[in-house]
Formats: sequence, structure tokens, C-alpha cells
Amino acid sequence: MDRRCSSHIIPEIYEATIDPNHWDYVVSMIAKLTRSKSACLYYKNKNLEFASTIAHYGLSSDHELNFTHQCDWLDEMFRIKTSDESEPKCTQFCLGSNGVMTEDTPLFQNWMKSSGVHHVGGSQFVDTESHKVSIAIFRDKKAGEWPDGDLRVIDEILPHLRRALSIYFEFTYLRLRRDSLLKGLDRLVIGLILYDRSAKPVYINPTATAIIEQHPALQLQDGDLVLVNPEDEKNLRQTITDAAAIDPEDSWEQSVAIGITHPDVEAPLPLLVTPMHEHLITSDMDYEGAQVAVFLSDPNLQQPISVDNLVSVYNLTPSEAQ
Repeated sequence: MDRRCSSHIIPEIYEATIDPNHWDYVVSMIAKLTRSKSACLYYKNKNLEFASTIAHYGLSSDHELNFTHQCDWLDEMFRIKTSDESEPKCTQFCLGSNGVMTEDTPLFQNWMKSSGVHHVGGSQFVDTESHKVSIAIFRDKKAGEWPDGDLRVIDEILPHLRRALSIYFEFTYLRLRRDSLLKGLDRLVIGLILYDRSAKPVYINPTATAIIEQHPALQLQDGDLVLVNPEDEKNLRQTITDAAAIDPEDSWEQSVAIGITHPDVEAPLPLLVTPMHEHLITSDMDYEGAQVAVFLSDPNLQQPISVDNLVSVYNLTPSEAQ
């Protein structure tokens, strides 16, 4: 195997850190560079006792699913074969090799036999308190063992796989944080609208939408909040623009309250315009342009408050919460 071939895969490995779908291409390259029938990049979450494949190549859906139930056995074989190594290295074994795998081995009986796999290679290259990650390559009996040159391809990319997976898991964590934050904003019982510097909405939560749709002083036009009273409309736009220009160091001390009026409604509808630190709220979301938060609450609107949430937060009985 020409060593220069392995360098072609390194940029693709780091591309996969920001595009999870690219891992399938990376694994297909690993299989082709090592002249393997199939390959699989897999991990196990130790805290949840959950195993899954990150990407695979050359495996049917059934074989890929069944493989995750056998990964502990494979990792144990990798550990036995490389126990004397200070750094993870690619190793291989086949049926009957050094007594590591026999016909009675669960991995062979439950997966390799039905998959037509006779030779297994790879390495467990991440093993932390929370998770472990391994790469595995497979050949049938006819293809035979891998020459050393093919296995060196794996050795050369293992450090890059380890770094890239670390970045990938961090990005995944940030995405989960963002998704959780978005769900939290969506469930606010107070209306929330995020505006950019030019007073254009970049986010409106469901509660704000419900208030706008039911209050006669408000309208939703082309995804924007419009006030029926021209003076109120002008005042709100100017307040949002002014708030967006406030120094971030003083932003949380500069909230402005506005009362929105309508002749058919006795009490004004309160709006609170608050400039915000862009990096504190929107860095985990897709609303990087947001500069101003507008909170609105209609006391006459029935709010969708969860009884379970009231019980949990205020230590109430279900009947008290109702």
C-alpha cells in the first residue's frame, strides 16, 4: 500500500466533524484503502450502556444493527491483541488465530458467520470514562489476511480519527444544547420575539404567535409583528433600533416597557424591549443576528401552562396545580 494514499483521507476525516453524513464516505475510503469487504466506525456510551455505529460501509441494515450487539466482544479482542502497546494500533485476527477467536466465540457465532466475515481488523482508539470508539475492517475467507502495509493505513489515521471524533462529539453536544434551548424558548408561557439590528424578527415563539393572533392591536404580516396603532408601531420600531445600538456591557440594564393600546381593549398590552448579549443567548442557536428580545404577555389569554411543571417547580399537589 502506497503510504501517500492514506494522506488523501485525512482532510475527509476532519470534514466529517462538521458534516456527520460525511463519516460514511470516510469509512468507505478506509475500506477501499485497506482492500476490505466492509468496515464500521462504532462507539459505545458507557453511562447509558448504549452502542451504535457512527458510519459503516458494505454492511446490510440487518448486519449493521446486529453488529452493535457484538461490539463488546470485538473490543475485548482488540484489547487482548494490543495489550502490550502504549498507543492504540491496528491489529487483525481470524478464526482460530492464537486462540483469540474460536467457533464458540459469540462474535463469530452471532455475527461473523452469517455475515460471511472470516478476518477482522481494526483498533479501539478511544476509551474514556463515558464512551469508547473503535474502527473495524472485515474480509471474507477467500480474501485472506491483510498485509502489514494495509494495516499501517489504519495506524497512520488513528490519531486523526481520535481528534476528529473528539471535535465531532463536542459539536454533537452543542447541537443538543441548542435544540434543548430552542425547545425551552418554544415552551415559554411568555411571548418572545428576537429581533436583529434592523428590527427584523429572527424568531417568534408559539406563545407570542398565539398572543398576536388573538389580540386586536397586533398583527402578523410576513413573519413580522405589526401594530395597528401607527404611533405604537413607530414607537416600537424606534425602541428596538435604539436597544440594538446599546453597549453590550450595559445591555441588561436598559430594558424599556411599552404599552400597546386598542380601543376595544380596556388595559394596554405590555411589551418589554430588552437589548441582549448576542453571544450569551444566540451562540447555541441559528439566530446569530438577534440583538433585541421583546417579551409580551396578555393577562386575558389562557396560557398553556403544564400542570406537571407547576407541580415540579412549586411543589404543588396536582389538584393545587389545576
